[in-house]
Formats: sequence, structure tokens, C-alpha cells
Amino acid sequence: MKRLSLVLLMSLTISSNAADLGTWGELYPIAEPDLLNTIHQRLQALEKSGEMAQQQEAFKNRVIEHTLRPNPVEGLRVAERYSARIFDPSMTVTQTLADREGRVFARKGDVVNPLSEVVFNQTLYFIDADDKGQLQWMQEQKSPTEIAKIILVRGNIRDATKSLGTRIYFDQDAVWTKRLQLTEIPARVTATADGLALKIESYPVKEAQ
Repeated sequence: MKRLSLVLLMSLTISSNAADLGTWGELYPIAEPDLLNTIHQRLQALEKSGEMAQQQEAFKNRVIEHTLRPNPVEGLRVAERYSARIFDPSMTVTQTLADREGRVFARKGDVVNPLSEVVFNQTLYFIDADDKGQLQWMQEQKSPTEIAKIILVRGNIRDATKSLGTRIYFDQDAVWTKRLQLTEIPARVTATADGLALKIESYPVKEAQ
């Protein structure tokens, strides 16, 4: 059971998601020598004119920009009043699971709570770093746990890191937001007193001074 809980807890750990940077340039089928010749001549012309260097620089800048400012999480609203709810991370096993020796440790249909085996001893904060009021609110927070992680749903990672003076994460592809069913920000996520569920709180913020 502990093996399964560790597997399921992966859904409650921060991970990096690869980003599709799109296609740069045109694509041609490798068919005839004449076509390859044309491509070669075009590349030479681009290199001589300096256009290739410009396109490479533009591509590099797009990659940097997307890395520092990933696509924002859509559909979240700013909290107007305090609210709190309990989130049960229990999951139903969709197929029987066994280790390398064939020993079954979870059967299809079993309901497993990963927090029954693994302690969630951190605090998660979700904020929009483009909102100065939320940045100011974050600066005023005192985490109830030794480990605290700030997760952006929008904003520039580098700027937020400088502003808050700590490592910043980003909820790429809204993985965390969807898993925790977040609807309002800023939000704080902590373990409940019994450690078997998560408490999700959202807070209203004042305009930045």
C-alpha cells in the first residue's frame, strides 16, 4: 500500500512540464536533389544577408520569454472574501498494480488516500505575480510550516523571484489548479490537523500601496 501511496503522491508534488515551442522555419520533404540545392542556396543567402542570425536571435528570445513567462492559467478569479474548504486527495485505483516480483499491492477499485502513508508537511501558495496586490500579500505571509512553495498562475518568474526573494514555481498546463480544483486566488494549501486531507483557503487582497 505504501508503494501505491508514493505513486499517487506524485500528483501532489511539483513537477516541470515540457513546453511545445512550436515549429521554426519551413519544412520540406527530402525528395529531389534540385530541392536540396534550392534549400542550400537559400540558407547561404540568408547567412550572407544576416537574416539567419536575426531569425536565430528572434527564436532564442521567444524561448527565453516563454521560459520566464509560461502560458497563464485561465479561469481563476480574484477572491473577494475569505473562504476555506477541505480537499480529499483519495483516488480510485483504475487497474491492479504489482511490483517487479509480481506481488500485488493495490487492486482495481481500491480507494487509496496517499496522505495516509506520506506526510504532507509543506504550505503551497498560489498567486498571480502580475497583480501587485497579491505580491504584497505574499510578502506579508508567514508559513505555518518550515517548507513553503510559491506557485504562479500568471506572471514573470524572474521578476517574481526578485520581488519575493525565494524560488518560484509555475503551474504549467494548470496541473495543480485542476487537481486541487482551485477557482480563486490568492490561495493557500496546507494539511488538515489529522493530516489526511488538504485545507484550501482563498484570501481577499488590498490594492498595492
